[in-house]
Amino acid sequence: MMLYFQCMSIWDLFRKKKEPVQEQQKQQKVLLSDGKEASANLVKWLEQLQPYALPCIRITATRSDELFFFDSKFGGLPYWPANKPYPVDGYGKYMYLLAQLNFSQIPPLEGFPSKGILQFYLADDDVHGLDFDSPATQTNFRVVYFEDTTATQLDNFDFLQQQQQESALPVERQMGLQFATGTDYFSYSDVRFPEEEAIMEEGHTAEYWQALEKEVTELYPDNGHKMGGYAYFTQYDPRDEGKADYKDYILLLQIDSQLPHICWGDVGVGNFFIHPDDLKRKDFSKVLYNWDCT
Repeated sequence: MMLYFQCMSIWDLFRKKKEPVQEQQKQQKVLLSDGKEASANLVKWLEQLQPYALPCIRITATRSDELFFFDSKFGGLPYWPANKPYPVDGYGKYMYLLAQLNFSQIPPLEGFPSKGILQFYLADDDVHGLDFDSPATQTNFRVVYFEDTTATQLDNFDFLQQQQQESALPVERQMGLQFATGTDYFSYSDVRFPEEEAIMEEGHTAEYWQALEKEVTELYPDNGHKMGGYAYFTQYDPRDEGKADYKDYILLLQIDSQLPHICWGDVGVGNFFIHPDDLKRKDFSKVLYNWDCT
């Protein structure tokens, strides 16, 4: 033990001389292949996180009144053939479009459709259509997929009353969407991400890891709007509640609060999950829906 402390004393002398150089190295940024800049420490850690990396599509939502029925959007009016029954909730009331994804406008994402329109509908109620006991039962929410989008006669939506259109839905006004390919490396919120201890090396302080976690979540956030990747929650992951049926579900769509136009409860987040096999078959009948807030 005495030898240990003597060695540490000698090391301290060298460390004091090297501190300015180390500090300078910390401040230097490394350009990553995706154009982002990261510290040298984070670059090293990203190599360790590579086995956990997941592709995603990040979504930017902007208020727009100039969108067509076929366009990708949050809110607004959907593509809907006039001869097809429109979605209603458990009380027979019309539901409203939360999101529409036109895959012809979206970069390719492995496992996801390459064409068609995917839609998400919610009932206009005080829990935004969520069934806490059966979150995959599509009674007060609905996920609809049109692989064929060649219908020429579309509904004019006269049956949607103005009063209901202006009710308290998560998306206040129609928003146009832009898409960009990305990668998720990190999320303690998602059950698919390993335990904290599994991705930390010994010999570093808590402050060191806190700095890395802050940097990686700034560059590759788990929150925000996205398809694929890791999910973000303000409370907990519903797939980790002893429901074995949902353990293998992946993130289909995440819509985060974006004030003042999008708000889930007390500034929460909404998520939709699907089993990869169902996604491959384009079967959206068993989607898991959840939203939470602080």
